[in-house]
Amino acid sequence: MSEVGEAFVAGFGRPDPPAPNGIFFPRPFHARWWSDIHGEIGSGWFMDRFLYLFGEGLDVFLPCLEAWSFVAGAARERMIVGRNAYGALLVAEEPSERGITSPVAMLDPLNVRYWTHPDMVFGNLIGNWLPTRSLPDFFDTSLYDAWRRVTGDELQLSEALAIKEPKPLGGRMEAGNFQIEDVVDYYLTTGPIYARALGESGR
Repeated sequence: MSEVGEAFVAGFGRPDPPAPNGIFFPRPFHARWWSDIHGEIGSGWFMDRFLYLFGEGLDVFLPCLEAWSFVAGAARERMIVGRNAYGALLVAEEPSERGITSPVAMLDPLNVRYWTHPDMVFGNLIGNWLPTRSLPDFFDTSLYDAWRRVTGDELQLSEALAIKEPKPLGGRMEAGNFQIEDVVDYYLTTGPIYARALGESGR
């Protein structure tokens, strides 16, 4: 197994349940690299269904980027490569051109931001940023774990345990500030509200 695969599997184990691959790169070198790595790590649900990574169906969340363009910026080629239970999305930029060197960003509903780092690209997202838990707030399972213990429910791919009032507007990580919502509907509904509220608060 490759070092990238070993690091990822050490951090997350195998997908449970697995899902078919949803990541495709047109350039042959990048396609072969991903085929080999995917064979080692798989795709689907991880961390008791807190994370859904690299599986099919993630493209349905692309409208979320447009809805939150006030933080994500202008439309360009992007590919959703993962998400967590709170509806945060991992986004590869310009995947057709950049492939496994595509810059990766996180659309973060807890903090209403599009967070990235100059050293984070698709390849080292798998071998470093994810297994070392280096994405801020992306791995905070405290509220999700409590919800699972109380309800025993499982989120579907289309659903998120969504924050009602985000942190920049005074919201806290507590049960009363979260509810189950459709991910796309959440971003479409909150986009204009947060854009206006955060714009006004920054004046």
